[in-house]
Amino acid sequence: MNENLLKQCQVKLREELVQTRASFVRDLRTNTNPVILELAKELESTSPSDWIDSINEKICPSQFPSYQRLVQIEAALCQIDIGQFGFCCDCEKEIEDELLEQDPATQRCAQCCPNKVPINA
Repeated sequence: MNENLLKQCQVKLREELVQTRASFVRDLRTNTNPVILELAKELESTSPSDWIDSINEKICPSQFPSYQRLVQIEAALCQIDIGQFGFCCDCEKEIEDELLEQDPATQRCAQCCPNKVPINA
């Protein structure tokens, strides 16, 4: 992967991370469940790096698409940190640049996830 694409993806992911965290807390605040409302308050006073542990115990992740996206973004950023970004989680081949440009949090190449075919394919 070229260094320019890696940097672009990293910037895009970090920007989306901030927006997605805010969206997730807003989603929690609109819920009527007292446990979830309390979680929203807790997250507002907790470092985002500690969120995942607090969240997994108190919600059903599938109820909150913004949370699912948050996990995807954080996984991609972690992969950048450890030098594994841009490799398919199934076959371990490089993910096509076009797919990473479309969604830097993508985890699979076009072959392993055929419904995510690159635009130029």
